[in-house]
Amino acid sequence: MVSQKLTYLAGGLDGQTHVKKSVRQISVVEVLVKVTHSGLCGTDTHNVTLGCRLRHEEVGVIESVGHELTAVRIIQRVAWGYRQYYPDSRGQKNGELEQGGAFGDYVIKHQDFAYLIPEEVESKYAGPLNCAGTTVYEGLHAAGPKSSERVGIVGLGGLGHLAVMYARAMGCDVLFFSNSEAKKADAIALGSNELNLLSPTSTKAIKVKAGINLLLLCRGALPSFELLMPSLGRRAAVVPLIIQEQSLVIVYMPFLLSGNRIIASTEASRENHINEFPMNSEGLAKDFRAFFSGK
Repeated sequence: MVSQKLTYLAGGLDGQTHVKKSVRQISVVEVLVKVTHSGLCGTDTHNVTLGCRLRHEEVGVIESVGHELTAVRIIQRVAWGYRQYYPDSRGQKNGELEQGGAFGDYVIKHQDFAYLIPEEVESKYAGPLNCAGTTVYEGLHAAGPKSSERVGIVGLGGLGHLAVMYARAMGCDVLFFSNSEAKKADAIALGSNELNLLSPTSTKAIKVKAGINLLLLCRGALPSFELLMPSLGRRAAVVPLIIQEQSLVIVYMPFLLSGNRIIASTEASRENHINEFPMNSEGLAKDFRAFFSGK
């Protein structure tokens, strides 16, 4: 096997970013990818204090391949997501969180998880589709809404805006919930037919024109189920797509008597923007400031 030195930025217990180096062997079915682009994900705000790699919405160009490789080849442009699995197991590949991240020079990926990018898609747009895009698609696929059903989207960040477009593309009637009136124009432009304000200080339950069949939680903070319950139709599905340490509190009897269900979705989340900052500690600090300011 060939070995490769990796240099990347990782979080630390002190909440700061640190330059790390490691050496990783490239197996016969893996590729060495030169990183060219990356987005900033909401998950990075958690990882920055855990000591693991930062950024995972990556795009790059293959520079080297294992000798048994069949799926991709050198100089092809590829993207990949938060996790990499062995094809014959359900466990995360050993060391994947520690050895290299998109905020670095190179990454090493199994050939089955290096996805070719169509020529017409720019690299700066392709990265987020492998985190926010797959997260939303996974949630919709798990719930399986019909084209005749109503889908509610809570939040219009990186996850929410893709959720609106995906649900609309599936033929669903899309409703949008936000605590910001300023998001209305964007939601309508993306395909939402109805806007409902979800104020963090409001105690008034939200009522909609017709019951929602599927509710996707895409906002950073968990909403109040007490306020949302009247908007749910019978046997509605609720899919949380965010990473959050808050307790998920439901109104027990009304939720169960209506036959509603909660579906877990474990794909990595991606928040509301991708920026082209310098790939160094200063650039990452700017990225986090932009993220927390909501810009």
